[in-house]
Amino acid sequence: MYSPVNYLAVLVAGLLPMLIGSIWYGPLFGKKWMSLMGKTEEELRASFNPAKSYGVTFVFALILAYMMAHVLGAWNDAYDVTGAMTGIQGAFWMWLGFVVTISWQQVAFSDQKVSLWILNILYNLVSLMAMGALLGSWN
Repeated sequence: MYSPVNYLAVLVAGLLPMLIGSIWYGPLFGKKWMSLMGKTEEELRASFNPAKSYGVTFVFALILAYMMAHVLGAWNDAYDVTGAMTGIQGAFWMWLGFVVTISWQQVAFSDQKVSLWILNILYNLVSLMAMGALLGSWN
């Protein structure tokens, strides 16, 4: 049996990283993030391209949400599990298996600070778990 993708859920899930990012890198950890980046707000604004930053990020978030919907659908088909907790669990394992392992290369080979990496991967964890919860519960 094949679980069809709910495209409205994918669209809404694709918006979640944008919303969470605006809070995470804004009022919650914006100053810390800028400090870890070694940039001032003025320097960031000078090189900021909204279309590139938000547009490409949103397209990638949609691709991620679509992929997550397929994985969670496959889990549902294979194990007859669904719901928000299934989505959160799936998001955690995807984060650990893909995001953490692949993004470590930035620390290992691009001289990124470990503290900046941790701040970024925790944002990814929160975003993925929110997406997973939504996709898992919104069948």
